Amino acid sequence: MNTGNVPGSTADQHEELMSQLRDLIPEAFQDGGLDADSLLDILGVGDQRKPSFTFSWPGIEDARQEARAATTATLAPDPEASVNWDSARDILIEGDNLQVLKLLKSGYRSQAKLIYIDPPYNTGETFTYNDDFAIPESEYLTATGQVDEQGNATTSRIENAGRKHAPWLSLMFPRLAVARHLLRRDGVILASIDNNEVHHFRLLLDAVFGADNFVDMMTWRGARKGDGKLTAGGQDYILVYARDKAFLKTQDTRWREDKTGLNEIYAKVEELRAKHGADYDAATTDLRKWYKSLADEAPSKAHDYYAQIDEKGVWFSDNISSPNYRENLIYDWKGYGPPANGWRYERSTMERLDSEGRLIYPEDKTKRVQIKSYLHMREQWAPSSVFYKDRRSASKALTKLMGTKVFDNPKNVDVLARLIHSMTGDEDLVIDFFAGSGSTGHAVWEQNRTDSRTRNWVLVQLPEEPDEKEESGKNAIKAGYKTIFEVTAERLRRAAAELQGDTLDATDLGFRIFRTRPTNLIIQPRVVASPGMTGDEYLQMSLTSVQASPVIANANPLAVAWEVALKSTATKLDAKVAEHELNGVIVYEFKPAVTSSDSQGRLLISLDEFDLSTADKINLTDDDTLILRGDKVSDATTLTLAPRLQSKLVLLERVPREVSL
Repeated sequence: MNTGNVPGSTADQHEELMSQLRDLIPEAFQDGGLDADSLLDILGVGDQRKPSFTFSWPGIEDARQEARAATTATLAPDPEASVNWDSARDILIEGDNLQVLKLLKSGYRSQAKLIYIDPPYNTGETFTYNDDFAIPESEYLTATGQVDEQGNATTSRIENAGRKHAPWLSLMFPRLAVARHLLRRDGVILASIDNNEVHHFRLLLDAVFGADNFVDMMTWRGARKGDGKLTAGGQDYILVYARDKAFLKTQDTRWREDKTGLNEIYAKVEELRAKHGADYDAATTDLRKWYKSLADEAPSKAHDYYAQIDEKGVWFSDNISSPNYRENLIYDWKGYGPPANGWRYERSTMERLDSEGRLIYPEDKTKRVQIKSYLHMREQWAPSSVFYKDRRSASKALTKLMGTKVFDNPKNVDVLARLIHSMTGDEDLVIDFFAGSGSTGHAVWEQNRTDSRTRNWVLVQLPEEPDEKEESGKNAIKAGYKTIFEVTAERLRRAAAELQGDTLDATDLGFRIFRTRPTNLIIQPRVVASPGMTGDEYLQMSLTSVQASPVIANANPLAVAWEVALKSTATKLDAKVAEHELNGVIVYEFKPAVTSSDSQGRLLISLDEFDLSTADKINLTDDDTLILRGDKVSDATTLTLAPRLQSKLVLLERVPREVSL
């Protein structure tokens, strides 16, 4: 059991400040320590001096500004296209993922346990968003100092290959920077990539998440390429970064997944026991021959060190020394001296293991005692850094589900489910903002069914048109899909139906669809007096602006309520909305899908004429948050409610006053 410790002294303020800076601005710690010049440059107050080490590209400043820039977009609910809207907690969002990520920050900050992304791979020729991020060659050469302002070459060796990488990095940087805010402190991001950009991508992730938070680079081996000229290739990579790796260590976090191929081993062991009886040496010999006969990709072969059989099962000789020195583990045991750090177990445990026949004693007392480690006692392990899974199976499965091939190279649901299982638990949130065909959502549902958990997901997909030049694109268009987003949504509808099947007690799977749309609000800068304007003129202009409608004409009231809730509160997209009609006044009540013990008050939004009688009818309390249209509420009502609610009274106004959106 983990216990806290009373510190012997007060906290080191310098260490606290550095920890806060590392968390807020990991880009300034690219090489582990603080780079003061990078910090000043990021804050926009640097003197343009070059730091000792940095990762940069033409367009990085624009990418930083893009990450910081606000968005006026909104997310509009689409219950009709959704599945089980009322009960669904999984969210599918149509739109540009950078705008969506910014809109998610209020409600989902520090909420995601896992972010998995499979971004568009940069082949050097094209990728989604390419038209928006393309850099003209002349601009690239100028930005990199290879030509001067007059277009004259400043070097005899012109390099323009970076022009293929810079747009991709500019695409990824702001999205990663914003997404980082959505991760919990114990969260992790997994990012798939091929060998064209893996080296740049790791440097980019170092810059965004901090090099100290790098965990691993997994290698996903697929089918070997039969036409490979130099190497067979066929592998992709998954870069793994923690939100706070040091925190994971303090929590003794251990990622575990079920070992695969065990059933085949157990079946073989039983077969050999039946064949050889108590002749365990013969059974062991045959088991080792069986392991050697397996293909390298066979899951069982990864456990071939479990190669000895006895009456209790299959085992291998394991080390019994302690990984760390402990005084109470230093003792002699039946004439055998302790290892340098002591035994792994206390004396009482050693006595029990000895009585169970688990200890292996060498004849030479100078050699080490070992322990029988049985496979059935260790059926889980840390996720492997290298694994094999043929990608063609994922394509076949999706084609079967959809009735035709409508998507190229979908990710394998089984692989994603294994990773989700090892790194997340019950009620955890998984986010994928390059959703593609929706494999991540499908995988979460699969894993929830396997281990009876209730993880939830948020997926984001751009409504890009299918590529008519590809077979999948032609098939998608022929099948009636106008965008990839429609393919994503339909895949998830069919996956939900398939997983539920005919099982009567199966969980009702579903998801809510939101679509990125232009804002419903009209928000203007504060009124500023122009030269020569009189006081009366300024007052009249101010009153006119304040009293004007802050909502566009013919806006859907519920969509406006959702926009106001998302932008001014920590409301999540799975919130339940109750509509109260009180003498012609509509009041929307937003309730969290899951009520926590620290929940205080209700969130109430009214876009109609709201007065004190309505407040009485809705039983308004001082703990409630109330959002009203400034042009629909009288000064008398505002002055009465403001002292009660204080900052929990929010006015939606065209020109912001002290309390506004």
